[in-house]
Amino acid sequence: MKRRIAHYILTALLTLTLAAPAVGFNAAAVDNIKSTDYTNIPVLAERLDRVLSGDVELYGDIHCSSNVRAPLNTRAVPLGKTYYVKSASGNVYSGSSCYIYANAVYATLFGDVPFHGDDVGWLNSRRVAGNLASASYDGFTRLGVGFGALLRTTSNRDGGYNGSSGHSMVILKYDRSTVTYLEGNGDGKGLVRVAEKSWDSFNNTHLAGKGRRISFIVQPTEEYMETLAGGGKAVARDLVGYFSTLGGRRGNFIDVSLSAWYAGGVTAACEIGVLNGRSESRFAPMESVTVAEGVAVCAKFLSRYYADGWDFTASGAWYEPYYSYCRLWGIDVDFSSPNKPIKRADFVRLMSRALPDAALSAGKPVAFPDVPAGAYYADALSRLSAAGVILGANGRFMPASTLTRAEMAQIVARMADKNLRWK
Repeated sequence: MKRRIAHYILTALLTLTLAAPAVGFNAAAVDNIKSTDYTNIPVLAERLDRVLSGDVELYGDIHCSSNVRAPLNTRAVPLGKTYYVKSASGNVYSGSSCYIYANAVYATLFGDVPFHGDDVGWLNSRRVAGNLASASYDGFTRLGVGFGALLRTTSNRDGGYNGSSGHSMVILKYDRSTVTYLEGNGDGKGLVRVAEKSWDSFNNTHLAGKGRRISFIVQPTEEYMETLAGGGKAVARDLVGYFSTLGGRRGNFIDVSLSAWYAGGVTAACEIGVLNGRSESRFAPMESVTVAEGVAVCAKFLSRYYADGWDFTASGAWYEPYYSYCRLWGIDVDFSSPNKPIKRADFVRLMSRALPDAALSAGKPVAFPDVPAGAYYADALSRLSAAGVILGANGRFMPASTLTRAEMAQIVARMADKNLRWK
C-alpha cells in the first residue's frame, strides 16, 4: 500500500501537458520553458527556475567563489573542464562536463550530492535503480522514478561508472511516449539544454546504441517530497545516525567497486571524517590496519561523536595526539608497537569505548564459537554485536585475525549510522 501511495505522489508531481521542443533549442524557445511545466511544488519550481536561468551551484574554483552561470542554450560545460560543487554540509567535490553539471543541478534542487550513486550518507535521497540495460515507461513507473531523478549511464558492463564513458542527466518528466531531461554538454561541445526523446530514441542515443547501461538512478525520498509538497520545510534525517554534521569528504576510489560488500561502509566512514584513503584515488580495502591507525580511528570517532573540535596536530610522531586523546577517556592503549597490525579483537575492544550505551541499542549478543568465555575482549564484542555492529563471518569472529581496512570501514559505518546496523 505504501509503495502505491508513494508512486501516486511521484507521478502526481510529473505534469504531462507540456509540448516540449525538440532536442535543440533556439533563444526564443528557451524563454518558453518554465519550471511549473515539470513540478507543482513551489519551492522546487523556484529552484528549477534558478537552474534554467543558469544560477546552478556550479563553481570554477575549489573555494567555490566563482559561480559559473550555465543557462539553457549556452555552451557552459565543455568536456574536460573541471568544475566544483558544494554540498549542503559544505564539502566540495570536483568533476567535469555533464557529470558535475547534473550533480550541481541535483544539489541545487535537493541539497544532496549523490556522487557515488549508492545509498549511504545523504540528507534526503536514495538509489532506486542500478545496472539497467534499457529505459522504458513501464520500467520507470515500476521503479517510481520521479521529478529530479539523477541518471548516469556507463560503458562498464557491470554498471560501475568510474573510469568509463557515459552521460549524466536530470529527469524532468516522462509519459508513455517520451522522456524529458536536463543535461549539460548535451552535444559534446558544452551545450546546456532540455531534451525530449522517444523511449526508442533515448535508448539508441544513450544506452544500447552507445553500448552503455544505466549505472544508477538516484532521487529524493518519498518522505522528503511529501514534506515539500505539503508546504513545510524538508526535515533531513540525522545524516549518519548519530553524527549531525560531516567532517570529511566522500572518496572516489578506483579500488572500491560500487558492488563491493564494503563500498557503503567506505563511503560513510570517509564522509564523517573518521577514515581517509591511502591517497586521493586509492582506499586499499584489503590492506591491514596498524595499531596506531586503529587508535587514531577510535580517537577521531570519539571526537566526532561529542563534537569537541579536538586538535590532533602532532609535534612528534603523527599518532601521539590520538593516543593521548584516548587516554584522556580512560582507554588503555598499547604504545609499544604502533606499526604492528591490529587484531580484530583489539580493534573491537577499542571501538566499544567510542560510543556510550545510549547510542548502542541493547539486543541479543551473537554467540561466537571461537570466542572463549572470559576473553579480555568478550564484553566489548558482546556490546557491539548486541547493537548490530558486529556480525562476524560464517558464524565466527576470528579474534586473532588481522583487521583489514574494509572491515574497519564497515565497523565504523555501522557504529556511526544506526540505519546500517544488523537488525
